[in-house]
Amino acid sequence: MSVGDRILSGLRTIVLIEERTRSLDDGLKGLKTKIEGSLSNHEARLVRLETIIEIARPDGAVLRIAPGPTEAT
Repeated sequence: MSVGDRILSGLRTIVLIEERTRSLDDGLKGLKTKIEGSLSNHEARLVRLETIIEIARPDGAVLRIAPGPTEAT
């Protein structure tokens, strides 16, 4: 294998690595967007839960959410 062939082979390898890196970068950007959206959704849910927990009756009792009535089978 001549020096020129080795240089061309090295350049081809670099191009392939660069393409794979770009592909992985795009995939990670998509994953980051999904995670950020999911985290903001969880934060909104936590705020709602905290609000429900903080609702208290005038006598000091904490509001509890009871399960619905069950049907007899």
